[in-house]
Amino acid sequence: MSRSLYDKIKEYNTAVKARFCMPAHSGQAYLDDLYSSAVFDWTEVHGLDNLLYSEDVIADCEKRLARRYGYDDALMLTSGSTCGMQIAMAVAKSRQGVALAIGDMHKSFYSSARIMDVKLRCCKDLKEADSVLANDKVACVFVTSPNYFGKTLQLKEIKDFALKAGALLVVDEAHSAHFPYSTQLPDNASKYADIALASMHKTLPVYGGGAILLTNGEDTYQQCRILRADIHTTSPSYLVMASMDFADDYMAERGEEEYAKVKLAIDKFKINLKVGKVVDTDDFTRLVIKIDGVDCAQVSDRLAERGIFAEMAYGDLLVLIVTPFNYDKLDLIAKELGSIPLEKLESDIDVDFGMQNVERRGDVILVAPDDALGKVCAVDIGIYPPGVPVIKKGDVINQKAIEFLKKYSSRLFGLASGMLAVIK
Repeated sequence: MSRSLYDKIKEYNTAVKARFCMPAHSGQAYLDDLYSSAVFDWTEVHGLDNLLYSEDVIADCEKRLARRYGYDDALMLTSGSTCGMQIAMAVAKSRQGVALAIGDMHKSFYSSARIMDVKLRCCKDLKEADSVLANDKVACVFVTSPNYFGKTLQLKEIKDFALKAGALLVVDEAHSAHFPYSTQLPDNASKYADIALASMHKTLPVYGGGAILLTNGEDTYQQCRILRADIHTTSPSYLVMASMDFADDYMAERGEEEYAKVKLAIDKFKINLKVGKVVDTDDFTRLVIKIDGVDCAQVSDRLAERGIFAEMAYGDLLVLIVTPFNYDKLDLIAKELGSIPLEKLESDIDVDFGMQNVERRGDVILVAPDDALGKVCAVDIGIYPPGVPVIKKGDVINQKAIEFLKKYSSRLFGLASGMLAVIK
């Protein structure tokens, strides 16, 4: 076993006589069941290292994570991959060029660009991306692989494009954190990415917010390390970091065997499923069930009422994250899907609104969707998950967009109590 941070915290918990430091619960579990793990929730005391200037047990953990994921270096984050995206965008800012996105990106990509004041260029594919090189210097190429639906990209071609552009390749592989622990899973982006983001909490036994920023190249690592010290919270969660350390060791020892069990359970589920069909994915643990013509948001709600929680619903797709810790419950899904009333999907989620995008500054006000026609949107808006904006800041709102806002208002990010921020 190799769990430097986790074991050091356990050692401290055995020896501690009194804690007069943050956090104020002092590791006391008697308060409530909520605090059963409070003894692992420390701060930067002597011997437990400092995440922002790691040189001891945290640094050791980061080195092991880098080796596990096939990168030169790793930086632990307890503020999720969004923090990593802000760091990557700051790197793009320093390279004095545009940030070029190929394909869909998470909302954190767009918000990070605004925070860092980086110009964006967004393309659907490599063919369209080629046209950008004629007019813009590309600082970093950003892609998402795998996406929320378990689909990966051909990263070699994208890396070749990035090299041609003289740009760094940043891969948001937030949903790939489990890949290194089984040979049955796809390869991660380590052969191609200069910077990558992996959210360990999404697919591994890690507390919320646990993520890693992975780098290739010493200069890139040092720059990201400095930026982490600027951007990351100065109060990182030791509970989250300890769970990252433990999860890596646990899965390194048992992952191959455990994911073989997951694969068998999913194969059995496909046979037993009587409602809908399982969509082919590159990552077999991302279970995407398509129920033609059915509103899967309603299906997800009915499952929740019965104590079963899906990751997301998008149109007629129901998405489940299957892990070594829940695969034995797949029979419940198959059974309940067979007894849930299926409501018709009125229309597919249409994200092509054909809106003009303009650059406009001014005071921001909140309006009801019905009063937004012709106004310039001041925020990014989309369904979460997957968190991809479908209405972007600067879009001139048309009637199709208004209907979308009204129909999906309860599931959208970017709205404020059902109101839309627009430029006055």
